[in-house]
Amino acid sequence: MKEYYLFLDESKPNPNFRNFTLGGIAIEKSVFENELVPRIEQIKIDCFGCSNVVLHEIDIRKKEGDFEGITNKQQIDFFDRLRNVFKDDLFRVLAISINVDDLDNLYCEDERNDIYYIALQLLMENFVHFLSANDGVGSIFLEGTDPANNTKLQNLFYILKANGTLFIKKETLQNRLSTINFLLKNDNNVGLQVADFIPNSLARHVLCKNQKPYSIFDQICDRLYDGNIARKSRFGLKIIK
Repeated sequence: MKEYYLFLDESKPNPNFRNFTLGGIAIEKSVFENELVPRIEQIKIDCFGCSNVVLHEIDIRKKEGDFEGITNKQQIDFFDRLRNVFKDDLFRVLAISINVDDLDNLYCEDERNDIYYIALQLLMENFVHFLSANDGVGSIFLEGTDPANNTKLQNLFYILKANGTLFIKKETLQNRLSTINFLLKNDNNVGLQVADFIPNSLARHVLCKNQKPYSIFDQICDRLYDGNIARKSRFGLKIIK
């Protein structure tokens, strides 16, 4: 069976942005290593002069951190090059978006499941659907935060594998899903860096907010997984409200 990776990033809610979005890219291991990694590294060199720089959408847009002092041309060139990566058929996008206010109105926060648990469960279901459709096995990768949060998410992952989800039985989850892994930003992982550009654009779409300049939203939508039955709203971007 082929091996796949699911690289995930998140957009957290705040007082002006009442939405939690978890999403990223599902990509075959060999495509990741032989095509996506060298391509993104070349874009970094061409646009920013160094392959060691860690791509972060907010920093690039605000010209902060490693991207302090970049020109508007560098910004435009980078997003044009990234847009072309999404145009190519290298991966599929999977995401879950939850309106926090709607969730709080429906369920008491003290009595419902953690929002990350809800999102992770749905993403695991759709990723396993993708793996089954491609006769593959897969691992999930996220950017690590603090040890306590990493442990909580790891426990959620293994609880779901042990018990199954609403639609996927535990045997299928155990056969198709391998591990959940937490990487550091300094690991300079290309998969996590590409995933970084996905949640904010999708969250803006769900909240009917304007996309930011140099948007790659249309290209993200083109890559949404549709379950092979033209159902992107079920398997690609699942909106909970």
